[in-house]
Amino acid sequence: MSVTKKKRTMQQQLKNLDAAELMNFVSDNYHISEKRNLSSLNQCFKLMPAQDMKNHPELIIIRNHFTEIKKLLEKHLTDSEVVDFPAIKKQHGSYDLASLKSRIHLINDEISGLFMKIQTLSNNYVPPPDASGWMKLCYALLYDLAGDTSLHLFIEESILPLKLGA
Repeated sequence: MSVTKKKRTMQQQLKNLDAAELMNFVSDNYHISEKRNLSSLNQCFKLMPAQDMKNHPELIIIRNHFTEIKKLLEKHLTDSEVVDFPAIKKQHGSYDLASLKSRIHLINDEISGLFMKIQTLSNNYVPPPDASGWMKLCYALLYDLAGDTSLHLFIEESILPLKLGA
């Protein structure tokens, strides 16, 4: 199923949730899995056989892009869980939603751009025939992280502000 179809399906599923339930949904369904995926990918790149790196120099660039995604996403997850979500729940009507939406839009653009570069470098996340198990796992995890992150940031940027009346 394409990301666009997933987004439409998700919109229907999330219609009945209020803003607090939606934030809990994002934390429970995306933040947790993304943190786990970031950790697994970090290990994957550390344990990647030297032969893969030698035979596929694009892995070095992919790893660099992943490292940047990891920094951006970890900061966003911390900001959401420690600052934004608690403040929204506390100040429901007076929270600066325009600023939140703008920040999420910027992070979404940065992360999406990096994932597009990875997608191109990785031949749409399809490992080459001589790839090791580590490389195959890494590509699968990158694919999952890209999809989850796209949906997660879509919810925070597009659906959450609607729930809050913006």
